[in-house]
This record gives sequence, structure tokens and C-alpha cells, in this order.
Amino acid sequence: MADLFRQFFWIIFPVMGMLMGAFSIWNEFSRQKKALEVLKVYAEKGQEPPQSVLDVLNRASTRQRRRGSSWSGAAFTGVMAVGFAGLAIWTYVNEGPWAFETGWTIAAIALGAICASNVVAALTAPRQNDQ
Repeated sequence: MADLFRQFFWIIFPVMGMLMGAFSIWNEFSRQKKALEVLKVYAEKGQEPPQSVLDVLNRASTRQRRRGSSWSGAAFTGVMAVGFAGLAIWTYVNEGPWAFETGWTIAAIALGAICASNVVAALTAPRQNDQ
């Protein structure tokens, strides 16, 4: 059993990523459901909801889902890509296990692609003054 865990320990990371995504989707669904319930109460009373309630509901539904700019994402993924590339090279030079070398290389390529997409997004995003 311990040998099985050693071989497949990495599976916990994609599983946790899927669980975090599912949790995020569930939270968004719950938020939207509560917002509809608030509007339903006002509709049953035949009243127009106050502007402050509509503002809160509207702001919550159109909120930005990104925490930082594309430049910060590009910097982070770029540094991580360089780090994983360094680990791949270090493993190759020191004749480490091929599985680690391949894993580091795949991670470096994937993070490099994400970095490139963040750079493109940052260059093509509208500026704050243009909105």
C-alpha cells in the first residue's frame, strides 16, 4: 500500500484542484440562488426592490473573478516555469530519475504557455482610462 502511494502521490493535486473548482461553482450557485430568493420576496409583495438591494445584487453578479492583473499572473507563472526548467536541467545533469526530469519539463512547458497567455492578455486588455 505504501508503494502504491509513493507511485501515485501526485494524483492528490489534480483531485484537490477539481474539488476546489467544484466548491467555487457551488458557492456561486448558492449566491445566485439567495439573490433570486431576495428578488422573489419583493415580487411576491408586489414591490419594487430598493435601488440599494439591486446595486448589491448587480455588483455581486458582475464582480471581477481575477484577483490580480495579467502582468502579476505572467510574472508568477514565468518564475515558476523557470524554476521547473531549472529542476529539469539539474535532474538531467545529475542523472536523476527520468520520471522527475519528464515531470519537471512538462510543468515548465505548461507554465511557460500559461505565462505567454497572461502576457498576451495583459497586452490586449483595455486600459483603465479607456473604459
